[in-house]
Amino acid sequence: MRHSLILLCLWTLVLFSCATEPAQDQDGDLAELQAMLNQQSELIDNPQTPEEIFQNWQIHMDLNQFDEARMWSTPETQTWIETIQTMIEVAQAEDETVVTRLEGIQCREMGDTAVCLFAEEAGDALRLDSIRLIRQNGAWKVDLWSEDERNLP
Repeated sequence: MRHSLILLCLWTLVLFSCATEPAQDQDGDLAELQAMLNQQSELIDNPQTPEEIFQNWQIHMDLNQFDEARMWSTPETQTWIETIQTMIEVAQAEDETVVTRLEGIQCREMGDTAVCLFAEEAGDALRLDSIRLIRQNGAWKVDLWSEDERNLP
């Protein structure tokens, strides 16, 4: 189990480090996008859409409010959150928070699955990424991993 946890942590770090690529400034679009990213996101009361759920989930994760983030997570994502929480506690960095600036969240719903594309500030670069949400019992949940990837877009 401990070996699996270490591999999961290493895989997560590799995934995030490989996904970060500097964006090219094309016709001032980069400057406009960076200006939008500098605005602090706020929690949305009673989130309903995949965009709102994801934005609130990310804010809770940034603030180390893991119980709140778990409410908007699938069981697989809840397990991932527990791993992150343990890593922070072991590093004794409980008071450390991160500000993730997301912009342009656009989700496409396909039945009970939504895929959201967004831009994220990564140091002095912008990174485009995506995340999947699944509707469970009528509520959208962030799904970082799925038991059966073959059945999802």
